[in-house]
Amino acid sequence: MAQRVCIIGGGVIGLATAYALVRDGVEVTLVEARDSLGSETSFANGGQLSYRYVA
Repeated sequence: MAQRVCIIGGGVIGLATAYALVRDGVEVTLVEARDSLGSETSFANGGQLSYRYVA
């Protein structure tokens, strides 16, 4: 029996997870509230690692 997964959210993590699962043969349903995928990926969730900066 094939595995089926529902992913809620079409941001970077949701899309990457869906891609990896589909490559492994899993049937994926992706649910996104917006009209386009990845449209809210840069708002308020940014992180930064600065290796040369010392406070």
